Amino acid sequence: MRKRILLLFLVLAVSVAVSGVQAQQRVPKTAIVNSEHDLRSTFNAASFTLCTFCHVAHKPGDAPEGPGPLLWNHTLSSVTSYGVYSSESFDALNTDITDLGGQMTVSNLCLSCHDGTVAVNSFYEPILGANFQPIPEGTTFMPDSARIRDLTKSHPVNFTYDSALANAAALRVPASTSSVDGNGLVPLFGGKMQCATCHDPHNGNSGIFARPFPAQTSGTFCTYCHI
Repeated sequence: MRKRILLLFLVLAVSVAVSGVQAQQRVPKTAIVNSEHDLRSTFNAASFTLCTFCHVAHKPGDAPEGPGPLLWNHTLSSVTSYGVYSSESFDALNTDITDLGGQMTVSNLCLSCHDGTVAVNSFYEPILGANFQPIPEGTTFMPDSARIRDLTKSHPVNFTYDSALANAAALRVPASTSSVDGNGLVPLFGGKMQCATCHDPHNGNSGIFARPFPAQTSGTFCTYCHI
């Protein structure tokens, strides 16, 4: 009986330790504070509008103007085509990459600002400034240095990342359709890789808003998937 109790305590201790490691790896949403995605100082907005530049708690109506994904508060882009990545090696895998233009995907939420066609301060619901008046809309656009308009020259996104592709392309086999690593640190969206698979828009601790990839010895998180 005493051995069983001791074994139970050991199992619990290991579980708590593992949970603690995973919790430490995750980046809290508050890491967005004072980052480039913290737009309060940019628009002299009141302190309670940190999240409402991108999200809105109450959003009536039908998508895309209505609820949509992540209660998005930013006007979506009307670009119909961004093109898709193509290379001899990638094309040989017969991977179907869908053009993001006009779609409602996680990547398109990023591009609604980063393609530079819609003002950063263009919202579904008005954002209040420090004087509690709505800040002017449609006046500030993404700088050229941060614009992405041609996805043929970028890492491919919006393709299915499954075990078949992983085995054919020497990639890490994903743990599930929602996460490469199984713990949600490297997420997939409906089994597809999107911009937010590698980038966390809330992670202001990283200069490129990178996900907290599981520890790698190579010095780059690219080798986590590209094994």
